[in-house]
Amino acid sequence: MWWAMVVLSIITIAISGQQLAKRIAGYYESFDHPLFAYIPAQSTDFEFAGRQLKLTEDTIDDKPVIRIDYGDQQLILDVSIPPQQPLPTLYDRHKDWMTLVFFADRSGMSLDDFVAKFDTDEIQPRLALATRTPFGIAPVKEPIFEGIEHEKNLSTGDVHREQWRLDFYEFKRDGTIEKETKRYPESSRSLTRRQKQAVKEGNHLPERRDDEIQVYTWEYGAALKVMPRAPAITMEKQALRVAGWTLPVAAAGFLVLVISFFFAIAPQRTKATIE
Repeated sequence: MWWAMVVLSIITIAISGQQLAKRIAGYYESFDHPLFAYIPAQSTDFEFAGRQLKLTEDTIDDKPVIRIDYGDQQLILDVSIPPQQPLPTLYDRHKDWMTLVFFADRSGMSLDDFVAKFDTDEIQPRLALATRTPFGIAPVKEPIFEGIEHEKNLSTGDVHREQWRLDFYEFKRDGTIEKETKRYPESSRSLTRRQKQAVKEGNHLPERRDDEIQVYTWEYGAALKVMPRAPAITMEKQALRVAGWTLPVAAAGFLVLVISFFFAIAPQRTKATIE
């Protein structure tokens, strides 16, 4: 009986797994979105779009800053997370909160095709800098108890991700610098909780904030490089939502397979005889 259950569960997993794969593949085929590739910058002084770009560490009023010169444009960034160790490069020292990347859309291309077109300048990359400021949305309040003072934004703020401010600076080929500010996306659990509360109170159903960073944008991929932990995929934007019956059946089949297999190979109990 146990071996029969093993065979039946394997057949169940094969059928449901195949259907699950088809549904996920169909979801991604019908869901049109860009796919970006990123290449981190290695040098702090190089030419882009015919203009020189240079990053230097500096101090203003005894506070550390990053000074960025791009052609005749200049950008000064406050160091939101001061480096704790004397690492060898500027990017290493500030990787917790800042990254400079070349990126381009590689939708419909394999990685080898993308690299080949990138090397031959058939694809012109874009250049952007992403920063993360803990408590940037709502700065830390001044301490009210004597003796426990601490500097604002000294923490990485990992437990207050909803207060992260994500700033994006794209260095355009016309010599300008374009800035955009986003916030960390609200978790699906928090959004669902707010929506249930609104229904309970008879209020308008709340939606996501307009300034949240959106999945499948180049900003989202760049922001991942300055986050200690990636945000969870939102429930409203994931392929598993189209899985239907295939996912629970496949999971149940796997569970039955494990249980029945171990029962099948378990040694038979010996019965003692009394003379």
